[in-house]
Amino acid sequence: MAAHSLDNLLQRWGLDQLTTEQAIGQILQILRDFEPRILRLEQTVTASPRVTASPATPPPTPAPTPTATNPRKRQARRRAR
Repeated sequence: MAAHSLDNLLQRWGLDQLTTEQAIGQILQILRDFEPRILRLEQTVTASPRVTASPATPPPTPAPTPTATNPRKRQARRRAR
């Protein structure tokens, strides 16, 4: 039983030319073909981890400097009419 391409499966499924059982069988065959490839990729990644550039972290924000506060608050002036 040969597995069809995903595009072909989707097309046949859309045209109602594929039963549910046939679609499941085709998907299982595709997964069986993918499994060894994925395992090889995982082994490659874990065997030789690549050095990736870490994202640049922004410098820490400096603590706000205390400003001299005047204990006497300036009163707003009202204009005389």
